Amino acid sequence: MIVTAVLTTGIVRVASGLEQSQQLIDEVLRTNHAKWETTMFVGDAEFRSTKEGPQPDHQLRISVIPSAGLAALNYMDHDDPEMVIANSYNPARPLPEVSLLFNGETGAVFPRTASIPIADARTAMIEWIQTRKRPKCIQWRPYDNY
Repeated sequence: MIVTAVLTTGIVRVASGLEQSQQLIDEVLRTNHAKWETTMFVGDAEFRSTKEGPQPDHQLRISVIPSAGLAALNYMDHDDPEMVIANSYNPARPLPEVSLLFNGETGAVFPRTASIPIADARTAMIEWIQTRKRPKCIQWRPYDNY
């Protein structure tokens, strides 16, 4: 397994195998995402090593505010028959008073319902790298359903 991550810092990191991938996940979850999200890809090759590719068929977008203990995930997979684009979902109320960045280029933020505890995000990210599918250990909502 090879995990490619475009970090919030603008640096691209590549991890090979479960141990390195878990270390990369932990690095992502420790980093404050104030200006940009992190985008990750998993597969058998390093993704986007050139402009021509290889191109991933799915991705996981992550935003974290470690001081708040919260993260939000966005999963996109064009082959997913249930939800092509989905956000993590937290049914707990009241909603947290934080805005997690969805897109640094536009300034868009995740819906507050997408905010989940960092520990849950870590569990979901590890499931994702192992299964290469939308994790089932957390709840999801379609991207356009707040």
